[in-house]
Amino acid sequence: MKTMILTASALAASLLMAGSAFAMDSDAIEKHMAEINQQAEQTTASKSRVEALENQVQQLQELIRMMLEEEDADTSS
Repeated sequence: MKTMILTASALAASLLMAGSAFAMDSDAIEKHMAEINQQAEQTTASKSRVEALENQVQQLQELIRMMLEEEDADTSS
């Protein structure tokens, strides 16, 4: 499970480092990441740690997908 979290975190960090390559600005990304982390903390309180981490990974994947879709839309315009 730690491997999955580390992989998702590394992927998110590498996408954040890409900077201007993405349409979303860093403030929007940081805000979204903060929301994901807050939801994970709330889920941890009510569910098992594994379920909370799985939920966090899913949300990070959705954020990455959204960023890539925006990038595709910008490049095809």
